[in-house]
Amino acid sequence: MAAQPDPPAGSATRIAQHLSALVGRLMPCGGWMAGERHADAEPIGTERRRPYDESTLRKRARELAQHGGTDLVARAVEASVEQAVAVSATKAVAYTDIFDQVYWTKKPAYAAPIGSRGNRLLAATYFGMTFVQAEAGASLAYCVSWHKPASPLQDGLEALLAAPRRATWLSTNIQRHIWDRGGSGRPILQWAIARRIPYLTVTNGSTRWTRYRRPPKVYTHSRVPVFVRRDVAVRRGCPKGATPEEVIFPAHPSKGRASTKALRYRTAVPLPKDDLRQLDRVYKSRWPRNENPIKALVAVGFDRNLDRGLTLTSSRGTDGRLARVQKREQVLRDKIAAFSPPTISKLIGGARRLLREKVACAQQRATIAAIPNNKGARMDTGAELLCKNLMLLAYNFLALLLKRSPIDEVRTMTPARVHELLLGRGLLSTEDPTAHRTTLWIEPLPSPTERSLQEELVRLFNEKSLSVRGQHLSLRIRDPNDQAHQLRSADLSQALLVSE
Repeated sequence: MAAQPDPPAGSATRIAQHLSALVGRLMPCGGWMAGERHADAEPIGTERRRPYDESTLRKRARELAQHGGTDLVARAVEASVEQAVAVSATKAVAYTDIFDQVYWTKKPAYAAPIGSRGNRLLAATYFGMTFVQAEAGASLAYCVSWHKPASPLQDGLEALLAAPRRATWLSTNIQRHIWDRGGSGRPILQWAIARRIPYLTVTNGSTRWTRYRRPPKVYTHSRVPVFVRRDVAVRRGCPKGATPEEVIFPAHPSKGRASTKALRYRTAVPLPKDDLRQLDRVYKSRWPRNENPIKALVAVGFDRNLDRGLTLTSSRGTDGRLARVQKREQVLRDKIAAFSPPTISKLIGGARRLLREKVACAQQRATIAAIPNNKGARMDTGAELLCKNLMLLAYNFLALLLKRSPIDEVRTMTPARVHELLLGRGLLSTEDPTAHRTTLWIEPLPSPTERSLQEELVRLFNEKSLSVRGQHLSLRIRDPNDQAHQLRSADLSQALLVSE
């Protein structure tokens, strides 16, 4: 960040120090408001006598975001995922969803007053969240994008593929891209096929598999037929060679033929027979690999409103009207370019029709331009998107670390659970300058079962060979009965009591 053409103030060491302090307050402590209360351990890493003031880090984060820090951290998040997929040597599965972050405001927003809350209006900022899961690996956050309220899923997908670097990597390393029924409409699926996205989604509503008479492609393990047919509606207007399909799969396969209800899945590429037999499990993998990680992040403060300012902007209805006018203008330009009448009379008649259409488009544009921008929305001009990416970077590191454990319960731990067992415990910090070592003595848990999980977390962190201020950092679980003996035998030069 310090090497950028327009770098922020301060050296690279100072920038790294501010970022480390910022990450320590973001996750899993619970956001800006609780930062001062939970940051008593900051002096261990910053060599300051007291923690940073909240206003200092807030201003610093805003400055770093304005100097390109958001893009740099987002690239680090992508690199962590790309490296994990490269190590697995297999193609991964991508999941995209929309996460809405609610906030309250007294300015004009996108909803009416709620109940007895007076003139405080319920509004939201929408984030497009994409996770990637390699074969037998951890589900890692890959991209987060910022959108106006009431944003459809297509906005998140378009932002994901807007960068050519991401689009190229996804097309090469992703075998399937799964999203929910909010992206099952014909326009978005045709858009996805044009970009060669191997999507899998489910449509709204249901049907009955008894309506279909053609031979089934496969049978489920409960002997219910699974029908596959061409998705004719999506196929129209798609490039040659596209083979979108619609799969009629039982809604309750465990009930066997006793239940005739079925769901219609849409896919861009033909699925293997093994996937067709358990298509519900293939699609529902988005819950543990996409929905649950988002909920786990929200539980540690991902939904905090870190930037409170509102920007007056247009409504999404106005944006839609403008997009339709632009599409109509493009069609008109194509008509004008192809206009070649054989006679003078047809030239005059055709020119009048084209002129009327052009005047109508100009009038619609003028009407839209006269609509005031009076809708309040929080835009990605502050430090919140930087903080979101910092949290995703910390989450990916933690997920990859936990995946190395042989204990199933540790591999599936959420950040909140890790904070409860280890990161949120009181500790004693001791330093040995001669050995260049800092030891953190963690408060033990009273339960033997949780104590074993705590010991496993300590082992995983120590395997990473962490360091602080150039000194090796090691974690130890403190034995309350041997505390005095440990301190005497260590003969350390400094001991600081640190608590939550």
